[in-house]
Amino acid sequence: MSYLPDHFTENNWGNIKPFIELFPLATMITSFENEIFTSHIPFIFEENRLLGHINKDNPQFHHLDECRVELVFHGGDAYISPSLFLTDELPTFNYAKVHVKGKVTFVDDARLITSLVNMTDQLDSNFKLDYSHPRIDKLKHFIQGFEISLESFHGRFKMSQDKSKSHFKRAKSVLEESQNQRLRSFLKGLEY
Repeated sequence: MSYLPDHFTENNWGNIKPFIELFPLATMITSFENEIFTSHIPFIFEENRLLGHINKDNPQFHHLDECRVELVFHGGDAYISPSLFLTDELPTFNYAKVHVKGKVTFVDDARLITSLVNMTDQLDSNFKLDYSHPRIDKLKHFIQGFEISLESFHGRFKMSQDKSKSHFKRAKSVLEESQNQRLRSFLKGLEY
C-alpha cells in the first residue's frame, strides 16, 4: 500500500484552491542550519501565488527570503470510534489538510499594503481596511510581506471514502460534531 492511498489524496487544483480560501491560516515550516521553524501565517491568492506577511521579530523571518517552505492548511480532524458503526472497524482519525510546497520571495511595502487590504476584503465583510489607515504606515516597518510561488500541492482528505456511502456520510458528520464539541470545550475552559 502506498502512502497516502489514492482515495485519500486530492491533486485537483479546483478542489485545493477553495479549501485554502476557506482555511487560509497555514502552518509554515522551514529548515535552517539543522533547525526546524514553524509559524502560523494567513495567506491569500494573487494569481497562482500565495501572499502572506510575517513579523520581523519572528526568528523564521531571518532566513525566509529565497527559502523553500512547506505550508499545511488545516480543515479539521476527528477521532472515529468503531462504536459509531455497525460494521467491524478499528479506531482511526479522519482529517482534511492541504500541503503546499514553494519558494518564498519578499515583496516591497506597496505590495505588502495591497495584500493586507486584499486579505481584509476577503476575510472580513464587516470591516473595510483603507490604504490610508494611519496604523498601516506604522505597522509596515514591523512586518515583511512575501509571496510563495507554488511548486507542488496535494490534499490529504481522509474521511472514510474507502467505506460505504452511509459510513462516509456518518464519518463526515462525526468530524463536524467533534470539531464543534472540542472547540466549545476548549473555549469554555480558557480564561485570562
